[in-house]
Amino acid sequence: MSMDPLFAQLLSNDDAQVLAAIEMVDQRGDAMAIIPLLHALVNAKEVATQQRITTLLFAVKAKGAKEQLLEALDIPELLSVRQTALSCFWNAGIDMRDHLDVIIGLAISGSVAESFECFTILQEQSVWPDKAARTSIVRLRNAMTNQGDTLKASMLGDLVTELERRLGK
Repeated sequence: MSMDPLFAQLLSNDDAQVLAAIEMVDQRGDAMAIIPLLHALVNAKEVATQQRITTLLFAVKAKGAKEQLLEALDIPELLSVRQTALSCFWNAGIDMRDHLDVIIGLAISGSVAESFECFTILQEQSVWPDKAARTSIVRLRNAMTNQGDTLKASMLGDLVTELERRLGK
């Protein structure tokens, strides 16, 4: 069975078919299933189906998972599950040290919940390059001054504090 029909099955309106497809995806461990799984999450009606998809995504270890998740962050149809996609990075322990600019950009442009997921990624990553961290602090401070939502401004401030802590300030 090739993966394409399996991915199509993930998009079925029948949650039982989706769950069957999820089991096959889980057995194969293919990173190319990440974006179809996120699409299935958008369409899933049953809470059990949603939970099964997120459980699988949060444990993803397949080669190429990081690239697929990064791509998913920019797909407009997946905006409603972008918070889940961000959660995958820290839940699965994916090394994001070369993508701090992406994380900070999403923290600034995204919802408060997405900013919180970005904060968690910052906390869970053991190393951030100094230059990228310093640049990110400047970006975050600039965004804070233009932020009308006090909760979002506070979350951006927490990101600054975490990066400064990492730099030893």
